[in-house]
Amino acid sequence: MGFSPGIVSWVLFGISGLNLGIAAVAVRRREVRGAVAFSLVMICVSLYSLGTGIRAGSTTLSLYQVGTVVKFAGILGLGPTQLRFGLIYTGRESLLTRRRWALLLAWPAAVLALVATAPAHDLLWTVHGFSSAAPLAAVDRANGPLFWLALAYTYTLILTTYSLLLVFGVRRGGQYRTQVLLMLSGGIIPVIGSFLLLYSGNLSTAFDPTAFANTATGVVFAVALFGFGFLDLAPVARHTLVDEMVDPVYVVDIDDRVVDVNVAGMELLDEGVDKPVGRPAAEVVPLYDSFHGNTDDADSDVTVERDGSLRFFDINRTTLTDRSGATIGSLLIYRDVTDRHIAEERFKRLIEQSSDVIAVIDEDGDVTYVSQSVEEILGYVPTALIGANVIKNVHPNDRDELRAELSAHGTEYGYTSSYRVRFRHADGEWRVLEVRARNLLDDQFVEGIVLNSRDVTEKERQKRRLERQNERLDQFASIVSHDLRNPLNVATGHVDMLESDAGSEQGDSIETVQRQLERMEAIISDALTLARSGEVISEATEVRLEDIAHTAWQNVDTAEADLVVDTSLALDADRDRLLNVFENLYRNSAEHNETTGLTVRVGSLPETFGFYVEDTGTGIPEDKRDQVLEQGYTTNREGTGFGLAIVRDIVRAHGWQITVSESDEGGARFEIECSEVPLEEQPATA
Repeated sequence: MGFSPGIVSWVLFGISGLNLGIAAVAVRRREVRGAVAFSLVMICVSLYSLGTGIRAGSTTLSLYQVGTVVKFAGILGLGPTQLRFGLIYTGRESLLTRRRWALLLAWPAAVLALVATAPAHDLLWTVHGFSSAAPLAAVDRANGPLFWLALAYTYTLILTTYSLLLVFGVRRGGQYRTQVLLMLSGGIIPVIGSFLLLYSGNLSTAFDPTAFANTATGVVFAVALFGFGFLDLAPVARHTLVDEMVDPVYVVDIDDRVVDVNVAGMELLDEGVDKPVGRPAAEVVPLYDSFHGNTDDADSDVTVERDGSLRFFDINRTTLTDRSGATIGSLLIYRDVTDRHIAEERFKRLIEQSSDVIAVIDEDGDVTYVSQSVEEILGYVPTALIGANVIKNVHPNDRDELRAELSAHGTEYGYTSSYRVRFRHADGEWRVLEVRARNLLDDQFVEGIVLNSRDVTEKERQKRRLERQNERLDQFASIVSHDLRNPLNVATGHVDMLESDAGSEQGDSIETVQRQLERMEAIISDALTLARSGEVISEATEVRLEDIAHTAWQNVDTAEADLVVDTSLALDADRDRLLNVFENLYRNSAEHNETTGLTVRVGSLPETFGFYVEDTGTGIPEDKRDQVLEQGYTTNREGTGFGLAIVRDIVRAHGWQITVSESDEGGARFEIECSEVPLEEQPATA
């Protein structure tokens, strides 16, 4: 048979079995990244001890050669498999592509082929003799350069792996530092044994301390597996998945102690907490007591104050379990939602502080949401309206219109409409609401029809007051136009008859009467214009200021004065009443200045939307500028004092403002600021 195992062989077989068992445990957890690579490492360690045990009990050179092949399969495979595991464990597996992995295995495979065929050549070593003396068999062998090159290759890969693990452990700390220390100690002890073998000078001896040192490798990795959760919480790709996360991450064990923290998590800790790993989570993890009592995986919201400001986090808690389903800890991810929270709070406060009532109703008209502003505007506590049908508080005369509006467009997503309804105030009064509705029933965040309601009760009352005022003005104008003008016309007719019959001695008296009658006609005309000038503009059309300016100039006797128009401004206005403004301003310039050499200029205001009318006359004294727009003020004995008052009222009726100043040439300047957007600057509509 050629095999006589002694105590040494059986010990080595036991060591091989221990390491092979650890490899089997790792294979069972192959779903964990790095587990398969780790099992390959342990298989190589097992082959190393197995081959050494076979050689120790060999009684023939041929069996000794079989043990050598098995042992070298472990030696040559150990370097590449350890490097692969180290790269995966430290998150650098992307460096080891299939091509590089094949190249990495090419040299060990070639050397193993040479080992298997060693009796036929002397490329690796030369065997001078074989001894099977108990308790260990041995050969007398001289190693060649290829052997030393193969050994150097293996040691280079092993030392590279240990360097990667050492750097990783120092940087990560915590439980992972413990794992790294265990792996390094489990691997360094056999390396020390191999160096002792090198120091002895006889590498072919069966008593190989490295094989026996693999006992330490098996024991240490068994402790790592079952005592420290190795492969359960293995930091595979941790650098990419955890440390680079902008959100704080904490790992807590079943005893509520911190076992890991990423960089962002360290930054969130209280000042002075620099070593959280191993400490109770309640002492270091922000607001841990507020949610750790909940055994279910869930999301929680917490607020953390840092550097004088509040930060808001949405905490996702996940229970960590082992392969059997037993709980081994919790993973806490603090997702920073400060920006979202601020945006939501800003939106909420804008809605609550809005002067409008924002409400959402479902397709049946039931209120599902109403803003806080409803309490101030309509007197209701918001909760009092939730669930109630919006039609309930609408005036009976307006309900049919509202129902028809909602039913006509209630199924059309995105529709918008506007209408006015009377809504009952909490005190029983009917308030007029201007409502804008938008169908967002299909919007998953709204699921309703949004009603934006504005209280326009006072506006409606003001409108009715203005309408009644306009009616009275129309009545007054009718009285002036008919009841005063009729006798005036009769008197004018009789004066004309007297003029034809009277002699020259009555001519002056008749002329005086005619002049006074004409003045009465002018007063009546101006009074009618003044009465109508203050009426609110209800209908406006697009007018070109240049056209209005030239047309008004043709309607007024301006004698030898000149007109210069430097604008082509377009605006919405009542054309006839705006024409009256220019006529009165032109007439004011002509009546208060010598028309020879007089220039009247019309142009656009340089810094705001509006226009001006100015002249080159004597101007208006600064202390009189506030009075010239008052009704009845005049410096002309023949004037009525209504002209500039008419201008003022028409300007105000448009919602504009008028001011009096001085032109660059010292004349009068009237500036009219128009509050509306100029037509040429309004956005185009489809």
